[in-house]
Amino acid sequence: MKESLRKKKSARQGVVISGAYGLENAGDDDTLRSILSALHRIDKSLSVTVIAHHPKRTARRFHVTARGLWNVPGWLLAMRQASLFISGGGSLLQDVTSRRSLWFYLLTIRIAKKMGCAVELYGCGIGPIRQEKARQRTADCLNQCADVISVRDQDSLGTLTAWGVTRPRLLLGADPSLCFTPKMQPLQRQIGFVLRPWPGFWVHVPDFAQAARYARQQYNLTPVFYIFAPEDKAAVESVMAELEDRSGEILPMDKLRDEVPCGVRQASRRFERMTVMLSIRLHGLIFALRAGVPAAGVSYDPKVDAFCREAGLPALSLEDVTGDGLCRLIDQAMDLDGETLSRSLSQLRERELRNSRAAAQLLAGEEAKEGE
Repeated sequence: MKESLRKKKSARQGVVISGAYGLENAGDDDTLRSILSALHRIDKSLSVTVIAHHPKRTARRFHVTARGLWNVPGWLLAMRQASLFISGGGSLLQDVTSRRSLWFYLLTIRIAKKMGCAVELYGCGIGPIRQEKARQRTADCLNQCADVISVRDQDSLGTLTAWGVTRPRLLLGADPSLCFTPKMQPLQRQIGFVLRPWPGFWVHVPDFAQAARYARQQYNLTPVFYIFAPEDKAAVESVMAELEDRSGEILPMDKLRDEVPCGVRQASRRFERMTVMLSIRLHGLIFALRAGVPAAGVSYDPKVDAFCREAGLPALSLEDVTGDGLCRLIDQAMDLDGETLSRSLSQLRERELRNSRAAAQLLAGEEAKEGE
Protein backbone atom coordinates (compact mmCIF):
# COMPACT_ATOMS: atom_id res chain seq x y z
CA MET A 1 0.00 0.00 0.00
CA LYS A 2 2.86 2.40 0.75
CA GLU A 3 4.29 1.79 -2.73
CA SER A 4 0.99 2.62 -4.42
CA LEU A 5 0.68 5.71 -2.23
CA ARG A 6 4.11 6.93 -3.29
CA LYS A 7 3.19 6.43 -6.94
CA LYS A 8 0.19 8.75 -6.60
CA LYS A 9 1.98 12.09 -6.42
CA SER A 10 -0.28 14.94 -7.43
CA ALA A 11 -0.97 18.52 -6.50
CA ARG A 12 -3.38 17.30 -3.80
CA GLN A 13 -1.56 16.01 -0.74
CA GLY A 14 -2.39 15.59 2.91
CA VAL A 15 -5.33 14.99 5.23
CA VAL A 16 -7.86 17.18 7.01
CA ILE A 17 -9.38 15.77 10.22
CA SER A 18 -12.56 17.04 11.87
CA GLY A 19 -13.80 15.93 15.28
CA ALA A 20 -14.53 16.98 18.86
CA TYR A 21 -10.92 17.98 19.43
CA GLY A 22 -9.43 20.67 21.64
CA LEU A 23 -12.02 20.39 24.41
CA GLU A 24 -9.67 19.06 27.11
CA ASN A 25 -11.25 15.60 26.96
CA ALA A 26 -8.76 12.78 27.53
CA GLY A 27 -10.75 10.30 25.44
CA ASP A 28 -10.99 12.60 22.42
CA ASP A 29 -7.30 13.52 22.73
CA ASP A 30 -6.39 9.85 22.70
CA THR A 31 -8.59 9.24 19.65
CA LEU A 32 -6.83 11.98 17.71
CA ARG A 33 -3.40 10.71 18.76
CA SER A 34 -4.35 7.22 17.57
CA ILE A 35 -5.59 8.45 14.18
CA LEU A 36 -2.45 10.53 13.67
CA SER A 37 -0.29 7.53 14.56
CA ALA A 38 -2.14 5.38 12.01
CA LEU A 39 -1.77 8.03 9.29
CA HIS A 40 1.95 8.38 9.93
CA ARG A 41 2.36 4.64 9.63
CA ILE A 42 0.85 4.98 6.15
CA ASP A 43 3.16 7.85 5.18
CA LYS A 44 5.42 9.71 7.59
CA SER A 45 5.49 12.72 5.28
CA LEU A 46 1.71 13.26 5.29
CA SER A 47 0.68 16.79 6.17
CA VAL A 48 -2.29 16.91 8.53
CA THR A 49 -4.64 19.75 9.38
CA VAL A 50 -7.03 19.34 12.32
CA ILE A 51 -10.23 21.37 12.71
CA ALA A 52 -10.36 21.94 16.47
CA HIS A 53 -12.13 23.98 19.11
CA HIS A 54 -8.82 25.32 20.43
CA PRO A 55 -6.41 25.23 17.48
CA LYS A 56 -3.32 26.63 19.23
CA ARG A 57 -3.56 24.06 22.02
CA THR A 58 -4.19 21.25 19.53
CA ALA A 59 -1.27 22.31 17.30
CA ARG A 60 1.10 22.45 20.27
CA ARG A 61 0.00 19.17 21.76
CA PHE A 62 -0.07 17.07 18.59
CA HIS A 63 2.47 18.83 16.35
CA VAL A 64 -0.02 19.38 13.54
CA THR A 65 -1.49 22.33 11.71
CA ALA A 66 -4.79 23.24 13.36
CA ARG A 67 -7.62 25.54 12.34
CA GLY A 68 -10.45 26.79 14.53
CA LEU A 69 -14.06 25.79 13.90
CA TRP A 70 -14.93 29.30 12.75
CA ASN A 71 -11.76 29.83 10.74
CA VAL A 72 -13.67 28.78 7.63
CA PRO A 73 -11.16 30.23 5.12
CA GLY A 74 -8.37 28.33 6.89
CA TRP A 75 -9.93 24.91 6.67
CA LEU A 76 -11.38 25.55 3.21
CA LEU A 77 -7.84 26.18 1.95
CA ALA A 78 -6.64 22.99 3.66
CA MET A 79 -9.47 21.00 2.02
CA ARG A 80 -8.58 22.38 -1.43
CA GLN A 81 -5.04 21.08 -0.97
CA ALA A 82 -5.81 17.75 0.75
CA SER A 83 -6.60 14.43 -0.87
CA LEU A 84 -8.48 12.94 2.12
CA PHE A 85 -10.96 14.30 4.65
CA ILE A 86 -11.52 12.30 7.84
CA SER A 87 -14.57 12.86 10.01
CA GLY A 88 -14.03 11.25 13.39
CA GLY A 89 -13.53 9.36 15.46
CA GLY A 90 -16.13 9.47 18.17
CA SER A 91 -19.90 9.85 18.09
CA LEU A 92 -20.13 12.97 15.95
CA LEU A 93 -23.36 12.20 14.11
CA GLN A 94 -25.84 12.43 16.99
CA ASP A 95 -28.14 15.08 18.39
CA VAL A 96 -28.27 14.11 22.06
CA THR A 97 -25.53 16.46 23.25
CA SER A 98 -26.05 19.11 20.55
CA ARG A 99 -28.05 19.42 17.34
CA ARG A 100 -25.82 22.27 16.16
CA SER A 101 -22.75 20.04 16.26
CA LEU A 102 -24.55 17.50 14.04
CA TRP A 103 -25.20 20.19 11.42
CA PHE A 104 -21.58 21.37 11.64
CA TYR A 105 -20.10 17.91 11.07
CA LEU A 106 -22.47 17.25 8.16
CA LEU A 107 -21.49 20.63 6.69
CA THR A 108 -17.77 19.81 6.84
CA ILE A 109 -18.43 16.49 5.08
CA ARG A 110 -20.37 18.21 2.29
CA ILE A 111 -17.77 20.95 1.83
CA ALA A 112 -14.86 18.48 1.85
CA LYS A 113 -16.49 16.49 -0.95
CA LYS A 114 -17.20 19.69 -2.89
CA MET A 115 -13.53 20.68 -2.50
CA GLY A 116 -12.51 17.39 -4.12
CA CYS A 117 -11.46 15.33 -1.10
CA ALA A 118 -12.12 11.64 -0.65
CA VAL A 119 -14.21 11.35 2.53
CA GLU A 120 -13.94 8.73 5.28
CA LEU A 121 -15.85 8.55 8.54
CA TYR A 122 -13.14 6.94 10.66
CA GLY A 123 -13.96 4.46 13.44
CA CYS A 124 -17.14 6.38 14.33
CA GLY A 125 -20.14 5.70 16.45
CA ILE A 126 -23.41 6.57 14.72
CA GLY A 127 -26.43 8.07 16.47
CA PRO A 128 -28.67 8.39 18.24
CA ILE A 129 -30.48 11.02 16.17
CA ARG A 130 -33.93 11.56 17.59
CA GLN A 131 -35.70 13.53 14.86
CA GLU A 132 -36.76 11.75 11.67
CA LYS A 133 -35.99 14.78 9.49
CA ALA A 134 -32.48 15.00 10.95
CA ARG A 135 -31.92 11.29 10.33
CA GLN A 136 -32.98 11.69 6.72
CA ARG A 137 -30.73 14.70 6.19
CA THR A 138 -27.83 12.76 7.69
CA ALA A 139 -28.47 9.74 5.46
CA ASP A 140 -28.73 11.97 2.37
CA CYS A 141 -25.42 13.65 3.20
CA LEU A 142 -23.63 10.34 3.75
CA ASN A 143 -25.04 8.79 0.57
CA GLN A 144 -24.01 11.81 -1.47
CA CYS A 145 -20.64 12.66 0.04
CA ALA A 146 -19.00 9.79 1.95
CA ASP A 147 -16.73 7.28 0.23
CA VAL A 148 -16.11 5.01 3.22
CA ILE A 149 -17.72 4.79 6.65
CA SER A 150 -15.85 2.64 9.15
CA VAL A 151 -17.85 2.27 12.36
CA ARG A 152 -16.68 1.12 15.76
CA ASP A 153 -19.52 -1.25 16.65
CA GLN A 154 -22.19 -3.46 15.13
CA ASP A 155 -24.98 -1.24 16.46
CA SER A 156 -23.69 1.71 14.42
CA LEU A 157 -23.58 -0.46 11.31
CA GLY A 158 -27.19 -1.47 11.90
CA THR A 159 -28.17 2.17 12.41
CA LEU A 160 -26.72 3.19 9.04
CA THR A 161 -28.53 0.34 7.34
CA ALA A 162 -31.82 1.30 9.01
CA TRP A 163 -31.35 4.89 7.82
CA GLY A 164 -30.90 3.71 4.25
CA VAL A 165 -27.20 4.59 3.90
CA THR A 166 -26.17 2.40 0.97
CA ARG A 167 -23.80 4.28 -1.35
CA PRO A 168 -20.62 4.53 0.78
CA ARG A 169 -18.66 1.38 1.53
CA LEU A 170 -19.54 0.38 5.10
CA LEU A 171 -16.85 -1.28 7.23
CA LEU A 172 -17.13 -2.76 10.71
CA GLY A 173 -14.03 -1.34 12.36
CA ALA A 174 -13.39 -0.46 15.99
CA ASP A 175 -12.49 2.56 18.10
CA PRO A 176 -9.12 4.02 16.99
CA SER A 177 -7.89 4.23 20.59
CA LEU A 178 -7.69 0.43 20.79
CA CYS A 179 -4.57 0.42 18.60
CA PHE A 180 -2.32 1.79 21.36
CA THR A 181 -0.31 -0.92 23.16
CA PRO A 182 0.50 -0.03 26.77
CA LYS A 183 3.59 -1.10 28.69
CA MET A 184 3.34 -3.43 31.63
CA GLN A 185 3.12 -1.67 34.99
CA PRO A 186 3.24 -3.10 38.52
CA LEU A 187 -0.26 -3.96 39.72
CA GLN A 188 -1.65 -1.98 42.63
CA ARG A 189 -4.66 -2.75 44.78
CA GLN A 190 -6.83 -0.03 43.26
CA ILE A 191 -10.25 0.34 41.70
CA GLY A 192 -10.60 3.07 39.11
CA PHE A 193 -13.78 5.14 38.79
CA VAL A 194 -14.49 7.20 35.67
CA LEU A 195 -17.57 9.33 36.32
CA ARG A 196 -19.29 12.05 34.34
CA PRO A 197 -22.21 14.35 35.11
CA TRP A 198 -25.29 13.38 33.17
CA PRO A 199 -29.06 13.68 33.71
CA GLY A 200 -29.87 11.04 36.29
CA PHE A 201 -26.35 10.78 37.70
CA TRP A 202 -26.75 12.99 40.74
CA VAL A 203 -29.42 10.90 42.47
CA HIS A 204 -26.99 7.96 42.35
CA VAL A 205 -24.05 9.70 44.04
CA PRO A 206 -24.61 7.71 47.30
CA ASP A 207 -24.71 4.49 45.24
CA PHE A 208 -21.27 5.15 43.72
CA ALA A 209 -19.94 5.96 47.19
CA GLN A 210 -21.36 2.67 48.43
CA ALA A 211 -19.57 0.87 45.58
CA ALA A 212 -16.27 2.52 46.53
CA ARG A 213 -16.68 1.46 50.15
CA TYR A 214 -17.60 -2.06 49.06
CA ALA A 215 -14.48 -2.37 46.90
CA ARG A 216 -12.32 -1.37 49.85
CA GLN A 217 -14.03 -3.68 52.34
CA GLN A 218 -14.51 -6.70 50.08
CA TYR A 219 -11.37 -6.57 47.95
CA ASN A 220 -9.04 -4.16 49.80
CA LEU A 221 -9.01 -1.79 46.79
CA THR A 222 -8.24 1.90 47.11
CA PRO A 223 -10.53 4.02 44.90
CA VAL A 224 -8.89 6.23 42.27
CA PHE A 225 -11.15 8.77 40.54
CA TYR A 226 -10.12 9.77 37.01
CA ILE A 227 -11.19 13.15 35.63
CA PHE A 228 -11.38 12.80 31.85
CA ALA A 229 -12.85 16.23 31.16
CA PRO A 230 -13.24 19.41 33.27
CA GLU A 231 -16.94 18.78 33.88
CA ASP A 232 -16.14 15.43 35.56
CA LYS A 233 -14.64 17.17 38.60
CA ALA A 234 -18.03 18.00 40.10
CA ALA A 235 -19.19 14.37 39.77
CA VAL A 236 -16.01 13.07 41.43
CA GLU A 237 -16.12 15.56 44.28
CA SER A 238 -19.76 14.74 45.00
CA VAL A 239 -18.92 11.04 45.43
CA MET A 240 -15.80 11.82 47.47
CA ALA A 241 -17.93 13.94 49.81
CA GLU A 242 -20.09 10.87 50.52
CA LEU A 243 -17.07 8.85 51.67
CA GLU A 244 -16.71 9.29 55.41
CA ASP A 245 -12.91 9.61 55.35
CA ARG A 246 -12.81 11.09 51.78
CA SER A 247 -10.46 8.20 51.06
CA GLY A 248 -9.27 7.82 47.51
CA GLU A 249 -7.12 9.57 44.97
CA ILE A 250 -8.28 12.06 42.34
CA LEU A 251 -6.30 11.95 39.10
CA PRO A 252 -7.00 14.84 36.72
CA MET A 253 -5.92 13.44 33.36
CA ASP A 254 -5.35 16.96 32.01
CA LYS A 255 -2.36 17.48 34.32
CA LEU A 256 -0.54 14.73 32.47
CA ARG A 257 -1.92 15.48 29.02
CA ASP A 258 0.40 18.40 28.32
CA GLU A 259 3.51 16.26 28.61
CA VAL A 260 5.26 15.88 25.25
CA PRO A 261 4.55 13.96 23.15
CA CYS A 262 0.81 13.58 23.66
CA GLY A 263 0.94 13.09 27.41
CA VAL A 264 -2.42 11.35 27.57
CA ARG A 265 -0.51 8.13 27.00
CA GLN A 266 1.28 8.70 30.33
CA ALA A 267 -2.07 9.30 31.98
CA SER A 268 -3.65 6.23 30.43
CA ARG A 269 -0.80 4.07 31.71
CA ARG A 270 -2.12 4.63 35.19
CA PHE A 271 -4.94 2.33 34.12
CA GLU A 272 -2.49 -0.55 33.88
CA ARG A 273 -2.00 -0.46 37.63
CA MET A 274 -5.70 -0.94 38.37
CA THR A 275 -7.13 -4.18 39.67
CA VAL A 276 -10.53 -3.29 38.23
CA MET A 277 -12.29 -0.33 36.59
CA LEU A 278 -15.86 1.00 36.82
CA SER A 279 -16.59 3.58 34.13
CA ILE A 280 -19.44 5.70 32.86
CA ARG A 281 -17.31 7.12 30.04
CA LEU A 282 -16.65 4.94 27.00
CA HIS A 283 -12.94 5.70 26.92
CA GLY A 284 -12.54 4.63 30.51
CA LEU A 285 -13.58 1.17 29.33
CA ILE A 286 -11.37 1.36 26.23
CA PHE A 287 -8.30 2.37 28.25
CA ALA A 288 -8.97 -0.46 30.70
CA LEU A 289 -9.45 -3.14 28.03
CA ARG A 290 -6.29 -2.27 26.14
CA ALA A 291 -4.38 -2.42 29.44
CA GLY A 292 -5.86 -5.84 30.24
CA VAL A 293 -7.75 -4.52 33.26
CA PRO A 294 -11.15 -6.06 34.10
CA ALA A 295 -13.83 -3.42 33.74
CA ALA A 296 -17.56 -2.79 33.94
CA GLY A 297 -19.64 -0.06 32.34
CA VAL A 298 -22.42 2.14 33.63
CA SER A 299 -24.27 3.05 30.46
CA TYR A 300 -25.64 6.53 29.85
CA ASP A 301 -25.53 6.17 26.05
CA PRO A 302 -25.99 3.33 23.52
CA LYS A 303 -22.28 3.50 22.63
CA VAL A 304 -21.37 2.22 26.11
CA ASP A 305 -23.79 -0.70 25.81
CA ALA A 306 -22.45 -1.52 22.34
CA PHE A 307 -18.82 -1.55 23.46
CA CYS A 308 -19.52 -3.66 26.55
CA ARG A 309 -21.37 -6.25 24.46
CA GLU A 310 -18.57 -6.50 21.90
CA ALA A 311 -15.80 -6.54 24.51
CA GLY A 312 -17.61 -9.00 26.79
CA LEU A 313 -17.75 -6.58 29.74
CA PRO A 314 -20.62 -6.43 32.25
CA ALA A 315 -22.77 -3.30 32.14
CA LEU A 316 -25.63 -1.62 33.98
CA SER A 317 -27.82 1.20 32.74
CA LEU A 318 -27.37 4.48 34.63
CA GLU A 319 -31.12 4.74 35.18
CA ASP A 320 -31.13 1.28 36.81
CA VAL A 321 -28.21 1.97 39.17
CA THR A 322 -28.50 1.00 42.83
CA GLY A 323 -25.76 0.66 45.40
CA ASP A 324 -26.17 -3.12 45.52
CA GLY A 325 -26.28 -3.26 41.72
CA LEU A 326 -22.94 -1.46 41.44
CA CYS A 327 -21.42 -3.83 44.00
CA ARG A 328 -22.60 -6.82 41.94
CA LEU A 329 -21.15 -5.13 38.85
CA ILE A 330 -17.75 -4.94 40.58
CA ASP A 331 -18.04 -8.64 41.48
CA GLN A 332 -18.77 -9.50 37.83
CA ALA A 333 -15.78 -7.49 36.63
CA MET A 334 -13.51 -9.14 39.19
CA ASP A 335 -14.59 -12.52 37.83
CA LEU A 336 -13.36 -11.70 34.30
CA ASP A 337 -10.25 -13.65 33.36
CA GLY A 338 -7.23 -12.33 31.49
CA GLU A 339 -7.62 -14.75 28.59
CA THR A 340 -11.15 -13.52 27.84
CA LEU A 341 -10.03 -9.88 27.94
CA SER A 342 -7.04 -10.61 25.71
CA ARG A 343 -9.20 -12.40 23.16
CA SER A 344 -11.71 -9.55 23.04
CA LEU A 345 -8.94 -6.97 22.61
CA SER A 346 -7.28 -8.98 19.85
CA GLN A 347 -10.52 -9.28 17.89
CA LEU A 348 -11.31 -5.57 18.19
CA ARG A 349 -7.77 -4.56 17.22
CA GLU A 350 -7.96 -6.67 14.09
CA ARG A 351 -11.16 -4.85 13.18
CA GLU A 352 -9.61 -1.48 13.99
CA LEU A 353 -7.00 -2.00 11.26
CA ARG A 354 -9.80 -1.66 8.69
CA ASN A 355 -10.04 2.05 9.57
CA SER A 356 -6.49 2.84 8.50
CA ARG A 357 -6.50 0.39 5.58
CA ALA A 358 -9.45 2.26 4.11
CA ALA A 359 -7.64 5.58 4.62
CA ALA A 360 -4.53 4.23 2.89
CA GLN A 361 -6.57 3.05 -0.09
CA LEU A 362 -8.33 6.40 -0.42
CA LEU A 363 -5.01 8.26 -0.20
CA ALA A 364 -3.68 6.04 -2.98
CA GLY A 365 -6.69 6.85 -5.14
CA GLU A 366 -8.05 3.33 -4.86
CA GLU A 367 -11.51 2.12 -3.92
CA ALA A 368 -11.53 1.02 -0.29
CA LYS A 369 -12.26 -2.70 -0.20
CA GLU A 370 -13.47 -4.59 2.82
CA GLY A 371 -11.13 -7.31 4.05
CA GLU A 372 -7.97 -5.83 2.52
